[in-house]
Amino acid sequence: MNQRLAPAPEDPESAMGTKSPSTLAALPTLRVHDPVGAHQCGLSPKEIEQFRRDGYLIKRDLVPGELFQPILDLWWQQPPVTESGVIREQPETWVSPGDRWLSENRWGLTNNWMGENVWPGPEAARPGATVGDRVGRLPYKLTRDRTNDVWRWHGIGHDPEFVACTTGHPNVMYMAEALLGGPIKKPYRNRGLYAVFPCDPEGPESILGPHMDQNMTELMVVTYLHDVEPGCGGFTFWPGSPQMLYPTSQQAFNWVATGASYEAMDKAKTEIQPLEFTGKAGDTLFCHALMIHSAGIHQGQGIRFACIQDMNKSRPRTHMRWTVAGKHGGPRVHCDMDGIIRIDRETGDDPADGDREVTNQWIMDSNEFVVSREPPHVDMFDEWNLGKAVVSGNIVDEQPWWERYDLPMMPEEGMGRGTGGVPAVALKDIADYEGNGVWRVRRRAI
Repeated sequence: MNQRLAPAPEDPESAMGTKSPSTLAALPTLRVHDPVGAHQCGLSPKEIEQFRRDGYLIKRDLVPGELFQPILDLWWQQPPVTESGVIREQPETWVSPGDRWLSENRWGLTNNWMGENVWPGPEAARPGATVGDRVGRLPYKLTRDRTNDVWRWHGIGHDPEFVACTTGHPNVMYMAEALLGGPIKKPYRNRGLYAVFPCDPEGPESILGPHMDQNMTELMVVTYLHDVEPGCGGFTFWPGSPQMLYPTSQQAFNWVATGASYEAMDKAKTEIQPLEFTGKAGDTLFCHALMIHSAGIHQGQGIRFACIQDMNKSRPRTHMRWTVAGKHGGPRVHCDMDGIIRIDRETGDDPADGDREVTNQWIMDSNEFVVSREPPHVDMFDEWNLGKAVVSGNIVDEQPWWERYDLPMMPEEGMGRGTGGVPAVALKDIADYEGNGVWRVRRRAI
């Protein structure tokens, strides 16, 4: 196994993008264009051919749509709806609600930030970070994107019932093994429920925001909880973009961008015809994780409800992808693949100060680097199944990473479903200071 030197660490919350716009409008993925086998579990020869060529396939009616009704009923009871005048029986209130959202919210949280403190607001004094520094993901993430108003309900992503009817549904697990091959890591969370609201027709023009998530995921999965018609905010992706990006990475299993990666992304945005995933409740899109994608432009009616999921093989993993707040004007720094965090004294920060905030991208089911640093393979799918072997239920039940690291994730007693999340902890609680600005994190990977 080729163990190359650790590359410069990247922010685990960052996505890869370039400034050039996408030049083509998205076309819908109509059922009439599906290859043979789209309505069945398993892979047809045409589907295998499509996935190898384009990096995606769609399975229709993969999950029974009626399973999602309790979650959708719960969705309408949440603060981003009840506090902003979005009314279930009045579709006119669903249009562009972002101007009625709080600029900051701390819904669904408890006092566990850096021990027993409240999650800080933008102006709050913070002994472990510079005032105004980010807190990371929230259970209710509300954004006014370049494309639409989007509510990402990350807090529901670790709800056992929600996981059971999405990522953990037997049909989704079957398809993951059919594509990736085993052993598949049993999922304990996904990114949650992403709701895209209709645009205001009198508002500014919406544009796509193509990007690629820089994480440890192998298979990206999108399941609709409600029907999505063309032009109604469908998940938009650039077929064939994984095949362009994969050979530009320094490593096969940990994404490490190079100059060629950004050139490939610009080329993909210019030359590839993007597709808007459209379909019925229960329809599920499977993509190679390097797929360039964007929230779709919503110029129709209704709210787009999608579960965004990350699936992986069970692999040897190493250190958590921590990010560490700066203090006294010093910059934020990140953990590298060797488990090293470096704090430069020249910035005015005290490198030995372990009472600083450390967070991670807690919305992910896999949050640790893969041990292998081998370069990309000649055939990017040579370790995938893609019909080579019969699905046998080869699933490994690994302990969730937040339990291994003794981090709070689940809602505490008295908190509602869809709440919770991992707060900041102190650097000294996850790493040891070795001197000269170097901290070494404690490894708890399997």
